[in-house]
Amino acid sequence: MALHVDIGDTGIDLSFTGLDQALCLIKHLRLHYGDIERAWVGTWDDVRPALGWRVAGGYWPGRFATGHFMVKGRPGARQLWDVYRDRELLVIDTRIERPCRVVLQHPDRVVLAERIEAGRTS
Repeated sequence: MALHVDIGDTGIDLSFTGLDQALCLIKHLRLHYGDIERAWVGTWDDVRPALGWRVAGGYWPGRFATGHFMVKGRPGARQLWDVYRDRELLVIDTRIERPCRVVLQHPDRVVLAERIEAGRTS
């Protein structure tokens, strides 16, 4: 996996390298804790209903969703996805429109969600 999540004092840094960078069309994303509403672990079925049209990136149903997607029912809002076959995903909901949600596949998703929530609420 070529996604690195760094949790700092003021927010989180997501760094995409290799194939993830190419498929997601993004190299780096910084989210400040003040912009994060919630970090949680969800399933594909929890977050799939809000997945709209692909703006940039890749999508193969049941295989992967990478890049920027519209949000059903929220004109102008965008989501960032970096998901392959995992069924449990790290979901970060934000107060900003682009991205209003970040959905990631990461082996330490539970620990990351807890640490982001702890940083956000402190």
